[in-house]
Formats: sequence, C-alpha cells, structure tokens
Amino acid sequence: MNKIIKLGLATMVWMTMSFSSNSNVYVCDSTTSVAYHASDSCKGLNKCSHKIISVTVSEATNKGKRACKICY
Repeated sequence: MNKIIKLGLATMVWMTMSFSSNSNVYVCDSTTSVAYHASDSCKGLNKCSHKIISVTVSEATNKGKRACKICY
C-alpha cells in the first residue's frame, strides 16, 4: 500500500514538472468545466456545448481546472 502511495505521488510530481506553465492546453469555456486537455480532440471535451479555447496551463489552473484524467 505504501508503494502505491509513493508511486502515485511520484507520478503527480512528474506530471506537474513535465507540463510547462507556458504550454497550451484546451478547455471548455464554461464555468462548470473542471479539466484542461492536451488535445482539442480529447473525448473528455465531447460534452462541451460551449466554445473550446486554447489557454496556458497557468491560466487553466488559475481558473480552477485540473489535468484531464483521460489525456494526462
């Protein structure tokens, strides 16, 4: 169990470090969307009925978005 927790934490650190805050990601321009995506064709954006916009990771996290569980 302890190994699983350490692996999970290591993965989260790697993901955080591997995505520059200047990298562009995609978000559904809706107040109810929760994630940012690596691609505008991610299936996590299929239900978006608003405009899909490109923003930096920094902008996305400032808007309260987290990394998509599908494409990240």
